[in-house]
Amino acid sequence: SHFAHTSSRLFDEMSTCSSKRARGASDGVDRLSSLPNELLHRVMSFLPMPEVVRTSLLSPRWRYLWVSTPYIRIDHQDFMDDSKFKNFGNRLLILRDGATSLDEARISAHNVVRGTSWCEWIRHAIMHKVRLLHVSAYAPLDSTAMFPSQHLKIVRLQFNLLEHGFFRQLNCVCSVLEHLELEGCGLSEVNEISSRSLKVLYIIRCLIVKGLVICASNLTHLSIVDPRCRSGAIVTRDLPSLVTALVSLRSDNFHYKENTILGHGLLDGLSHATTLQLHAPLPEVRTSSFLFMCIQVSMNVLACLVRFCYILPPLHFFQLVFFSLLCAGTILAS
Repeated sequence: SHFAHTSSRLFDEMSTCSSKRARGASDGVDRLSSLPNELLHRVMSFLPMPEVVRTSLLSPRWRYLWVSTPYIRIDHQDFMDDSKFKNFGNRLLILRDGATSLDEARISAHNVVRGTSWCEWIRHAIMHKVRLLHVSAYAPLDSTAMFPSQHLKIVRLQFNLLEHGFFRQLNCVCSVLEHLELEGCGLSEVNEISSRSLKVLYIIRCLIVKGLVICASNLTHLSIVDPRCRSGAIVTRDLPSLVTALVSLRSDNFHYKENTILGHGLLDGLSHATTLQLHAPLPEVRTSSFLFMCIQVSMNVLACLVRFCYILPPLHFFQLVFFSLLCAGTILAS
């Protein structure tokens, strides 16, 4: 059959296991196979994906069990070369039982793997009704990666280049998305995060090339940590549901002449937050001229924050940590 032929090609991408390992101990009693599918799938969730596929060799009971597993993890480290990684990923999603929903899909590659169909893999996972999607790879993702979904709730992206309408599709077609994490990603164009269902947003050490607008009306938590802004900046607005917010700026953000991150509305949408934390740590002070520059930057930022405080409601918790200002004052007093 076509399934058997394609499945055999899938095995070709993996190293051959020994017959003893495949059969298990012949003199033992197979109690594991008597467990219900839900428990066996849970056991499979702790195995590398190639090992999950190999369980089909154990017995007729296991032959097609792997195609309905609710967990998919495609990890480049499980393969000897890039071609085996790509072929395995391509065939795995084709062979999977489309009638079974995916709880988790995790795709990771710590090296640049050219020619990989990242967007196609993600789209297939979404088509299989995935609830949690985690992609950690130096990979470009555009609008073709997104597919209409009423199941996708959590998206975690690491080290991806997000371009060509990726966020526009994410805002429109993922109607129940609640949790979005972007870590080490590059945003190559002016983007807007305006999902009406989004509640939690983390932006961690991302490169904002041309600007980012955050205007998700149901967002309750926002964390912006060490953004690198070039010609654009981050703007927040229309966040009436916001409860907690954290903004942490690295000191080297202030060295970009074009980076006016505080002057372009980063704080504008945070006025509804009842818990607000602002951080700006100080780099090592080596010269007096650099010290006075830090003081000037700190005073400018502090003045901006004072103006911002007039529009704030009473805060349950407000933490302002400007190590540059505190350290400068300590040095001058000594």
